[in-house]
Amino acid sequence: MKKFKNFLNQINFIYMITIYIFLLLCLVFFKTKSYEFNISSLIGIWKGFAELNPTLIEKGFIVYNDGGYDGQFFYLISKSLFINGFDTFPILDSFYLRFNRLGLSLLSGTITSVFGFKYYPYTTLSLLTVFHIYSFFLLHKLLSYKNKYLSYFYLFSPFALNSNLLLVADSLFTSFVVISIYIMNFRGVNFFNTNFTENKQTYKILKSFFTFLILIFICLIRESGIIILVSFFIICIYQKDFKNTILIFVAGLSYFVLITIFKLTFKAYLGTNPLGFLDLIDYPLAGFYNSIQFNSFTDAKNILRELAKFPIFMFFLLLILNIKNIKNIKDFILYIPVFFILFTVGVGEVGYWLSFDNISRMFTLSIVWLILLKNKEEQYNDYYALLLSFFILILLVIRIMYIKSPMLYMIY
Repeated sequence: MKKFKNFLNQINFIYMITIYIFLLLCLVFFKTKSYEFNISSLIGIWKGFAELNPTLIEKGFIVYNDGGYDGQFFYLISKSLFINGFDTFPILDSFYLRFNRLGLSLLSGTITSVFGFKYYPYTTLSLLTVFHIYSFFLLHKLLSYKNKYLSYFYLFSPFALNSNLLLVADSLFTSFVVISIYIMNFRGVNFFNTNFTENKQTYKILKSFFTFLILIFICLIRESGIIILVSFFIICIYQKDFKNTILIFVAGLSYFVLITIFKLTFKAYLGTNPLGFLDLIDYPLAGFYNSIQFNSFTDAKNILRELAKFPIFMFFLLLILNIKNIKNIKDFILYIPVFFILFTVGVGEVGYWLSFDNISRMFTLSIVWLILLKNKEEQYNDYYALLLSFFILILLVIRIMYIKSPMLYMIY
Protein backbone atom coordinates (compact mmCIF):
# COMPACT_ATOMS: atom_id res chain seq x y z
CA MET A 1 0.00 0.00 0.00
CA LYS A 2 2.85 2.38 0.82
CA LYS A 3 4.42 1.79 -2.61
CA PHE A 4 1.08 2.51 -4.27
CA LYS A 5 0.72 5.75 -2.31
CA ASN A 6 4.23 6.79 -3.37
CA PHE A 7 3.34 5.99 -6.97
CA LEU A 8 0.24 8.20 -6.78
CA ASN A 9 2.23 10.97 -5.11
CA GLN A 10 4.75 10.93 -7.95
CA ILE A 11 2.43 10.50 -10.94
CA ASN A 12 1.62 13.55 -13.06
CA PHE A 13 -1.91 14.52 -12.08
CA ILE A 14 -2.69 15.36 -15.72
CA TYR A 15 -2.97 11.61 -16.35
CA MET A 16 -5.53 11.29 -13.57
CA ILE A 17 -7.53 14.24 -14.90
CA THR A 18 -7.55 12.57 -18.32
CA ILE A 19 -8.90 9.36 -16.79
CA TYR A 20 -11.55 11.37 -14.93
CA ILE A 21 -12.72 13.14 -18.09
CA PHE A 22 -12.84 9.81 -19.94
CA LEU A 23 -14.96 8.29 -17.14
CA LEU A 24 -17.26 11.32 -17.16
CA LEU A 25 -17.80 11.09 -20.93
CA CYS A 26 -18.47 7.35 -20.70
CA LEU A 27 -21.12 7.90 -18.04
CA VAL A 28 -22.70 10.70 -20.08
CA PHE A 29 -22.84 8.23 -22.98
CA PHE A 30 -24.64 5.60 -20.89
CA LYS A 31 -26.98 8.14 -19.27
CA THR A 32 -28.09 9.59 -22.62
CA LYS A 33 -28.13 6.51 -24.86
CA SER A 34 -31.74 5.65 -23.94
CA TYR A 35 -32.77 9.19 -24.90
CA GLU A 36 -31.33 9.39 -28.42
CA PHE A 37 -28.03 10.67 -26.97
CA ASN A 38 -29.74 13.98 -26.27
CA ILE A 39 -27.68 15.61 -23.51
CA SER A 40 -30.68 17.68 -22.40
CA SER A 41 -31.90 14.44 -20.79
CA LEU A 42 -29.41 15.19 -18.00
CA ILE A 43 -31.46 18.24 -16.95
CA GLY A 44 -34.37 16.05 -15.84
CA ILE A 45 -37.34 18.13 -17.01
CA TRP A 46 -40.74 16.75 -16.00
CA LYS A 47 -43.64 17.36 -18.38
CA GLY A 48 -45.65 18.90 -15.53
CA PHE A 49 -43.18 21.77 -15.13
CA ALA A 50 -42.75 21.97 -18.91
CA GLU A 51 -46.50 22.59 -19.19
CA LEU A 52 -46.37 25.18 -16.41
CA ASN A 53 -43.41 26.98 -18.03
CA PRO A 54 -43.89 26.40 -21.78
CA THR A 55 -41.96 29.49 -22.91
CA LEU A 56 -38.86 28.40 -21.01
CA ILE A 57 -38.43 24.95 -22.54
CA GLU A 58 -36.17 24.77 -25.58
CA LYS A 59 -37.40 22.96 -28.66
CA GLY A 60 -35.74 19.55 -28.91
CA PHE A 61 -35.20 19.13 -25.16
CA ILE A 62 -36.03 15.80 -23.53
CA VAL A 63 -39.09 15.99 -21.26
CA TYR A 64 -39.96 13.05 -18.99
CA ASN A 65 -43.51 11.82 -18.61
CA ASP A 66 -43.37 10.40 -15.10
CA GLY A 67 -40.88 12.53 -13.18
CA GLY A 68 -37.87 14.78 -13.34
CA TYR A 69 -35.03 15.98 -11.17
CA ASP A 70 -33.63 19.11 -9.52
CA GLY A 71 -31.53 20.04 -12.54
CA GLN A 72 -34.74 21.33 -14.15
CA PHE A 73 -35.12 24.02 -11.48
CA PHE A 74 -31.60 25.38 -12.01
CA TYR A 75 -32.35 25.48 -15.75
CA LEU A 76 -35.77 27.15 -15.38
CA ILE A 77 -34.41 29.78 -13.00
CA SER A 78 -31.41 30.46 -15.23
CA LYS A 79 -33.38 30.95 -18.42
CA SER A 80 -36.08 32.96 -16.69
CA LEU A 81 -33.57 35.36 -15.14
CA PHE A 82 -31.60 35.93 -18.34
CA ILE A 83 -34.61 36.07 -20.68
CA ASN A 84 -37.35 37.65 -18.54
CA GLY A 85 -35.28 39.32 -15.84
CA PHE A 86 -37.32 40.01 -12.72
CA ASP A 87 -40.53 40.71 -14.63
CA THR A 88 -41.83 37.16 -14.32
CA PHE A 89 -40.67 34.07 -12.46
CA PRO A 90 -40.91 30.38 -13.33
CA ILE A 91 -43.40 28.15 -11.57
CA LEU A 92 -41.41 25.71 -9.47
CA ASP A 93 -42.21 23.16 -6.78
CA SER A 94 -40.99 25.38 -3.94
CA PHE A 95 -40.02 28.85 -5.14
CA TYR A 96 -37.96 30.24 -2.25
CA LEU A 97 -36.24 26.92 -1.55
CA ARG A 98 -34.95 26.94 -5.16
CA PHE A 99 -34.25 30.66 -5.45
CA ASN A 100 -32.03 30.52 -2.37
CA ARG A 101 -29.65 28.56 -4.64
CA LEU A 102 -29.08 31.03 -7.45
CA GLY A 103 -25.34 30.52 -7.86
CA LEU A 104 -25.27 27.80 -10.51
CA SER A 105 -28.14 29.40 -12.45
CA LEU A 106 -26.34 32.75 -12.52
CA LEU A 107 -22.99 31.28 -13.48
CA SER A 108 -24.31 29.03 -16.21
CA GLY A 109 -26.80 31.58 -17.49
CA THR A 110 -24.10 34.23 -17.90
CA ILE A 111 -22.38 32.09 -20.53
CA THR A 112 -25.40 30.26 -21.95
CA SER A 113 -27.26 33.51 -22.64
CA VAL A 114 -24.50 34.44 -25.10
CA PHE A 115 -24.73 31.23 -27.13
CA GLY A 116 -28.39 30.36 -26.57
CA PHE A 117 -30.14 28.22 -23.99
CA LYS A 118 -30.28 25.22 -26.30
CA TYR A 119 -26.67 24.80 -25.22
CA TYR A 120 -27.49 24.96 -21.49
CA PRO A 121 -26.69 21.28 -20.69
CA TYR A 122 -23.34 21.52 -22.52
CA THR A 123 -22.41 24.79 -20.83
CA THR A 124 -23.47 23.67 -17.37
CA LEU A 125 -21.75 20.28 -17.51
CA SER A 126 -18.59 21.96 -18.82
CA LEU A 127 -18.63 24.60 -16.05
CA LEU A 128 -19.19 22.04 -13.32
CA THR A 129 -16.37 19.88 -14.68
CA VAL A 130 -13.93 22.78 -15.07
CA PHE A 131 -14.54 24.03 -11.53
CA HIS A 132 -14.25 20.51 -10.12
CA ILE A 133 -10.91 19.97 -11.86
CA TYR A 134 -9.68 23.44 -10.91
CA SER A 135 -10.57 22.89 -7.24
CA PHE A 136 -8.82 19.51 -7.43
CA PHE A 137 -5.72 21.31 -8.72
CA LEU A 138 -5.86 23.77 -5.79
CA LEU A 139 -6.39 20.95 -3.30
CA HIS A 140 -3.45 19.05 -4.79
CA LYS A 141 -1.29 22.15 -4.21
CA LEU A 142 -2.50 22.54 -0.62
CA LEU A 143 -1.66 18.99 0.44
CA SER A 144 1.76 17.98 1.70
CA TYR A 145 3.85 15.87 -0.67
CA LYS A 146 3.19 12.60 1.15
CA ASN A 147 -0.55 13.28 1.05
CA LYS A 148 -0.88 14.30 -2.60
CA TYR A 149 -2.51 10.95 -3.33
CA LEU A 150 -5.49 11.92 -1.16
CA SER A 151 -6.52 14.53 -3.71
CA TYR A 152 -7.50 11.74 -6.12
CA PHE A 153 -10.26 10.66 -3.73
CA TYR A 154 -11.69 14.13 -4.31
CA LEU A 155 -11.16 14.09 -8.08
CA PHE A 156 -13.01 10.77 -8.32
CA SER A 157 -15.55 11.53 -5.61
CA PRO A 158 -18.74 9.60 -6.50
CA PHE A 159 -20.80 12.30 -4.82
CA ALA A 160 -19.32 15.13 -6.89
CA LEU A 161 -19.40 13.07 -10.09
CA ASN A 162 -23.06 12.17 -9.63
CA SER A 163 -23.92 15.78 -8.82
CA ASN A 164 -22.30 16.96 -12.05
CA LEU A 165 -24.10 14.34 -14.11
CA LEU A 166 -27.38 15.58 -12.64
CA LEU A 167 -26.49 19.21 -13.48
CA VAL A 168 -27.08 20.34 -9.90
CA ALA A 169 -25.01 22.60 -7.67
CA ASP A 170 -23.53 20.39 -4.94
CA SER A 171 -20.19 19.82 -6.67
CA LEU A 172 -19.94 23.51 -7.60
CA PHE A 173 -20.56 24.39 -3.96
CA THR A 174 -17.72 22.10 -2.87
CA SER A 175 -15.43 23.53 -5.57
CA PHE A 176 -15.96 27.05 -4.30
CA VAL A 177 -15.39 25.95 -0.71
CA VAL A 178 -11.97 24.62 -1.80
CA ILE A 179 -11.29 27.86 -3.68
CA SER A 180 -12.23 29.89 -0.59
CA ILE A 181 -9.92 27.83 1.63
CA TYR A 182 -7.09 28.37 -0.84
CA ILE A 183 -7.75 32.12 -1.01
CA MET A 184 -8.02 32.47 2.76
CA ASN A 185 -4.53 31.03 2.95
CA PHE A 186 -3.36 34.09 1.04
CA ARG A 187 -4.95 36.16 3.76
CA GLY A 188 -2.95 34.35 6.43
CA VAL A 189 -5.68 31.99 7.65
CA ASN A 190 -4.31 28.44 7.47
CA PHE A 191 -7.28 26.35 8.60
CA PHE A 192 -5.80 22.91 8.00
CA ASN A 193 -2.02 23.45 8.33
CA THR A 194 -1.77 23.07 4.57
CA ASN A 195 1.38 23.02 2.47
CA PHE A 196 1.34 26.65 1.47
CA THR A 197 3.84 29.44 0.91
CA GLU A 198 2.43 32.93 0.67
CA ASN A 199 3.22 34.73 -2.56
CA LYS A 200 3.25 38.46 -1.86
CA GLN A 201 2.65 39.47 -5.46
CA THR A 202 -0.31 37.13 -5.76
CA TYR A 203 -1.56 38.37 -2.39
CA LYS A 204 -1.85 41.88 -3.84
CA ILE A 205 -3.98 40.57 -6.67
CA LEU A 206 -6.35 38.70 -4.38
CA LYS A 207 -7.96 41.78 -2.89
CA SER A 208 -10.36 41.65 -0.01
CA PHE A 209 -13.23 42.45 -2.37
CA PHE A 210 -12.55 39.33 -4.44
CA THR A 211 -12.51 37.18 -1.29
CA PHE A 212 -15.71 38.91 -0.20
CA LEU A 213 -17.43 37.98 -3.49
CA ILE A 214 -16.27 34.36 -3.28
CA LEU A 215 -17.68 34.02 0.24
CA ILE A 216 -21.04 35.47 -0.80
CA PHE A 217 -21.16 33.29 -3.89
CA ILE A 218 -20.68 30.14 -1.76
CA CYS A 219 -23.91 31.06 0.05
CA LEU A 220 -25.68 31.86 -3.22
CA ILE A 221 -24.82 28.40 -4.55
CA ARG A 222 -26.26 26.74 -1.46
CA GLU A 223 -27.66 28.40 1.64
CA SER A 224 -25.66 25.88 3.71
CA GLY A 225 -22.65 27.99 2.72
CA ILE A 226 -23.52 29.93 5.86
CA ILE A 227 -22.23 26.92 7.85
CA ILE A 228 -18.87 27.27 6.08
CA LEU A 229 -18.75 30.99 6.82
CA VAL A 230 -19.64 30.36 10.46
CA SER A 231 -16.76 27.86 10.72
CA PHE A 232 -14.33 30.35 9.14
CA PHE A 233 -15.67 33.13 11.36
CA ILE A 234 -15.23 31.20 14.62
CA ILE A 235 -11.72 30.04 13.67
CA CYS A 236 -10.68 33.62 12.88
CA ILE A 237 -12.01 34.74 16.26
CA TYR A 238 -10.20 31.85 17.93
CA GLN A 239 -6.97 32.87 16.20
CA LYS A 240 -7.63 36.55 17.02
CA ASP A 241 -7.58 37.43 13.34
CA PHE A 242 -10.02 40.32 13.53
CA LYS A 243 -9.39 41.60 9.99
CA ASN A 244 -10.65 38.38 8.42
CA THR A 245 -13.34 38.03 11.10
CA ILE A 246 -14.85 41.33 9.95
CA LEU A 247 -14.56 40.36 6.27
CA ILE A 248 -16.39 37.06 6.81
CA PHE A 249 -19.05 38.70 8.98
CA VAL A 250 -19.74 41.39 6.37
CA ALA A 251 -19.94 38.73 3.62
CA GLY A 252 -22.46 36.67 5.61
CA LEU A 253 -24.49 39.77 6.52
CA SER A 254 -24.51 40.92 2.89
CA TYR A 255 -25.88 37.57 1.79
CA PHE A 256 -28.77 37.82 4.26
CA VAL A 257 -29.46 41.40 3.15
CA LEU A 258 -29.53 40.37 -0.53
CA ILE A 259 -31.92 37.47 0.14
CA THR A 260 -34.16 39.63 2.34
CA ILE A 261 -34.34 42.44 -0.25
CA PHE A 262 -35.23 39.90 -2.94
CA LYS A 263 -38.04 38.37 -0.86
CA LEU A 264 -39.46 41.78 0.09
CA THR A 265 -39.18 43.31 -3.37
CA PHE A 266 -40.29 40.53 -5.70
CA LYS A 267 -43.44 38.50 -5.26
CA ALA A 268 -43.80 35.13 -6.95
CA TYR A 269 -46.02 32.09 -6.88
CA LEU A 270 -44.83 30.00 -3.92
CA GLY A 271 -44.83 26.83 -5.97
CA THR A 272 -46.76 23.65 -6.57
CA ASN A 273 -45.42 22.16 -3.34
CA PRO A 274 -43.89 24.89 -1.15
CA LEU A 275 -41.70 23.32 1.51
CA GLY A 276 -40.41 24.52 4.84
CA PHE A 277 -37.56 23.16 6.94
CA LEU A 278 -39.85 20.89 8.98
CA ASP A 279 -41.16 19.30 5.77
CA LEU A 280 -37.67 18.05 4.95
CA ILE A 281 -36.85 16.29 8.23
CA ASP A 282 -37.99 13.25 10.20
CA TYR A 283 -36.95 11.43 13.35
CA PRO A 284 -33.26 10.41 13.37
CA LEU A 285 -32.64 7.67 10.77
CA ALA A 286 -36.40 7.18 10.26
CA GLY A 287 -35.92 8.25 6.65
CA PHE A 288 -33.37 5.50 6.02
CA TYR A 289 -35.47 2.84 7.77
CA ASN A 290 -38.68 3.77 5.92
CA SER A 291 -36.90 3.90 2.57
CA ILE A 292 -35.97 0.20 2.56
CA GLN A 293 -38.36 -1.41 0.10
CA PHE A 294 -37.47 -4.91 -1.08
CA ASN A 295 -40.59 -5.28 -3.20
CA SER A 296 -39.48 -8.50 -4.82
CA PHE A 297 -36.62 -10.86 -4.05
CA THR A 298 -36.74 -12.14 -7.63
CA ASP A 299 -36.21 -8.70 -9.17
CA ALA A 300 -32.43 -8.32 -9.36
CA LYS A 301 -32.60 -4.61 -10.19
CA ASN A 302 -34.82 -3.88 -7.20
CA ILE A 303 -32.48 -5.78 -4.89
CA LEU A 304 -29.40 -4.00 -6.23
CA ARG A 305 -31.18 -0.63 -6.05
CA GLU A 306 -32.01 -1.14 -2.38
CA LEU A 307 -28.60 -2.58 -1.50
CA ALA A 308 -26.95 0.52 -3.02
CA LYS A 309 -28.23 2.53 -0.04
CA PHE A 310 -26.26 0.52 2.49
CA PRO A 311 -22.72 1.59 1.45
CA ILE A 312 -23.88 5.21 1.74
CA PHE A 313 -25.34 4.44 5.16
CA MET A 314 -22.01 2.83 6.09
CA PHE A 315 -20.26 6.01 4.93
CA PHE A 316 -22.58 7.96 7.23
CA LEU A 317 -21.60 5.72 10.17
CA LEU A 318 -17.87 6.06 9.36
CA LEU A 319 -18.30 9.82 9.26
CA ILE A 320 -19.68 9.63 12.79
CA LEU A 321 -16.61 7.64 13.87
CA ASN A 322 -14.39 10.39 12.49
CA ILE A 323 -15.59 12.61 15.33
CA LYS A 324 -13.29 10.58 17.60
CA ASN A 325 -10.38 12.49 16.02
CA ILE A 326 -11.38 15.72 17.78
CA LYS A 327 -8.65 16.65 20.26
CA ASN A 328 -9.03 20.37 20.91
CA ILE A 329 -11.24 23.41 20.37
CA LYS A 330 -9.90 24.16 16.88
CA ASP A 331 -10.63 20.59 15.81
CA PHE A 332 -14.17 20.95 17.12
CA ILE A 333 -14.66 24.15 15.12
CA LEU A 334 -13.34 22.49 11.96
CA TYR A 335 -15.87 19.70 12.45
CA ILE A 336 -18.87 22.08 12.31
CA PRO A 337 -19.50 21.27 8.60
CA VAL A 338 -19.22 17.54 9.42
CA PHE A 339 -21.76 17.93 12.24
CA PHE A 340 -24.06 19.72 9.80
CA ILE A 341 -23.76 16.92 7.22
CA LEU A 342 -24.46 14.28 9.88
CA PHE A 343 -27.48 16.23 11.12
CA THR A 344 -29.04 16.80 7.69
CA VAL A 345 -28.49 13.17 6.64
CA GLY A 346 -29.57 11.78 10.00
CA VAL A 347 -32.91 13.61 10.07
CA GLY A 348 -33.48 13.60 6.30
CA GLU A 349 -37.00 12.48 5.47
CA VAL A 350 -37.71 9.32 3.52
CA GLY A 351 -37.72 11.12 0.16
CA TYR A 352 -33.96 11.68 0.43
CA TRP A 353 -33.19 8.06 1.22
CA LEU A 354 -35.53 6.67 -1.44
CA SER A 355 -33.30 8.20 -4.10
CA PHE A 356 -29.62 7.30 -4.45
CA ASP A 357 -29.18 10.63 -6.24
CA ASN A 358 -30.69 12.64 -3.39
CA ILE A 359 -28.85 11.03 -0.50
CA SER A 360 -25.46 10.81 -2.23
CA ARG A 361 -25.47 14.55 -2.98
CA MET A 362 -25.67 15.32 0.73
CA PHE A 363 -22.15 13.93 1.25
CA THR A 364 -20.44 15.89 -1.53
CA LEU A 365 -18.54 18.22 0.80
CA SER A 366 -17.49 15.43 3.18
CA ILE A 367 -14.77 13.95 0.92
CA VAL A 368 -12.70 17.11 0.62
CA TRP A 369 -13.23 17.92 4.30
CA LEU A 370 -11.94 14.50 5.37
CA ILE A 371 -8.93 14.92 3.08
CA LEU A 372 -8.05 18.29 4.61
CA LEU A 373 -8.50 16.96 8.15
CA LYS A 374 -6.36 13.93 7.32
CA ASN A 375 -3.67 16.19 5.89
CA LYS A 376 -3.77 18.34 9.03
CA GLU A 377 -3.12 15.48 11.46
CA GLU A 378 -0.51 12.83 10.69
CA GLN A 379 -2.25 10.26 12.88
CA TYR A 380 -5.74 11.07 11.64
CA ASN A 381 -7.96 8.00 11.32
CA ASP A 382 -10.67 8.31 8.68
CA TYR A 383 -11.87 4.75 9.46
CA TYR A 384 -11.57 3.84 5.75
CA ALA A 385 -14.26 6.34 4.76
CA LEU A 386 -12.21 7.51 1.77
CA LEU A 387 -11.66 3.94 0.59
CA LEU A 388 -15.38 3.30 0.93
CA SER A 389 -16.03 6.31 -1.31
CA PHE A 390 -14.06 4.58 -4.06
CA PHE A 391 -16.30 1.51 -3.65
CA ILE A 392 -19.35 3.80 -3.91
CA LEU A 393 -17.85 5.18 -7.13
CA ILE A 394 -17.81 1.66 -8.57
CA LEU A 395 -21.43 1.19 -7.49
CA LEU A 396 -22.35 4.49 -9.15
CA VAL A 397 -20.81 3.36 -12.43
CA ILE A 398 -22.62 -0.01 -12.25
CA ARG A 399 -25.89 1.75 -11.38
CA ILE A 400 -25.69 4.10 -14.37
CA MET A 401 -24.58 1.40 -16.82
CA TYR A 402 -26.77 -1.52 -15.79
CA ILE A 403 -29.30 -0.83 -13.02
CA LYS A 404 -31.12 2.43 -13.69
CA SER A 405 -34.17 1.86 -15.88
CA PRO A 406 -35.01 4.26 -18.74
CA MET A 407 -37.94 6.63 -18.24
CA LEU A 408 -40.74 7.41 -20.66
CA TYR A 409 -40.05 10.66 -22.46
CA MET A 410 -41.00 12.99 -25.27
CA ILE A 411 -39.01 15.48 -27.34
CA TYR A 412 -40.39 18.97 -26.73
